Amino acid sequence: MRYYINMNKSVEEEYGKAFLFDPERCKEENDEIEVLNEADPRDSGKTYIFPESFLLEISEDDYREALVSLGATEKILEKYSK
Repeated sequence: MRYYINMNKSVEEEYGKAFLFDPERCKEENDEIEVLNEADPRDSGKTYIFPESFLLEISEDDYREALVSLGATEKILEKYSK
């Protein structure tokens, strides 16, 4: 599994959401990556396709933190910008 956070502010409702890449259910093509939003029960199993440039790969621990803390996005982005 790989974990991502959406860091693109152009789609405000998706900014800061945590996603996961499951190689058995998702795929990568060209500059796009298919990911899952398992944090929202309404979206469980639904795939999203984003340009790779919209997503920042993060650790599993940061993914878990992003799922439980609304304020985690900026902290995580700051951590990875260093």
